Amino acid sequence: MDALVQELIKVKREGAGAVLLTVVESQGLDGLDSGAKCLIRDGRIVLGTVNDAELERTVLREAAERLSDEHSRLVSLETASGGQADVFFEVMPSPPKLIVVGAGHIAVPLVKIAKLMDYHVVVIDDRILFANRERFPEADEVVVGDMAETVKELDITPTTYVVLITRGHKYDEPCLRELLDRPARYIGMIGSKRRIKACFERFKEEEQVSEELISRVYAPIGLDIGTETPEEIAVGILGEIIKVRRGGKAQSLSRNQ
Repeated sequence: MDALVQELIKVKREGAGAVLLTVVESQGLDGLDSGAKCLIRDGRIVLGTVNDAELERTVLREAAERLSDEHSRLVSLETASGGQADVFFEVMPSPPKLIVVGAGHIAVPLVKIAKLMDYHVVVIDDRILFANRERFPEADEVVVGDMAETVKELDITPTTYVVLITRGHKYDEPCLRELLDRPARYIGMIGSKRRIKACFERFKEEEQVSEELISRVYAPIGLDIGTETPEEIAVGILGEIIKVRRGGKAQSLSRNQ
């Protein structure tokens, strides 16, 4: 079996993210001919070669950006030596992961809808009466334990979306501390504007957390669509996640203040 096909099957089987490079046109770049292909995974070239060190760094950086925004693209590349290449970056993103911290009444419809959209869903709570397979049969993982400690140990990537819907800021805040400087694509936290403002002020004053990090958090969570029921709130949360993932323009509650 062709080596590229084998690697692509492996990527699919393991649920990994990868970028396949195809050289459309090349001039002045030895060893990088038109039609050549390279497969990039985990920040390195796993199949194919780029003989120019400068170009390899550029290719890896561009592949990381493509994988982050999940958009394939034709890119024109140049080297200091005058070499040029038009390269198509074909993105094969890993399944997006949704981490739901808090297994209360909103989490149930949230997990169901997220699975319909093919998210890998992890549910976390410290109460076994809430975090169990009877309540979340669709979830890929249900974890019982200290929520902040569990979040701390999780693998958080640029395709991870985190929803904090615990039973109070007593639990939200320790989890948020473990997330602010992690590369999650989305961090959303439920709560009233008053409680969220107080939380953010504590972070800035007591823990010297920068405004830049705090601004990453979508809180209050969800889109501004007048939600009331748990099911509607779940729709609003996932709508906001889709907005962040796809670059939509819908109004978020957190940005409507």
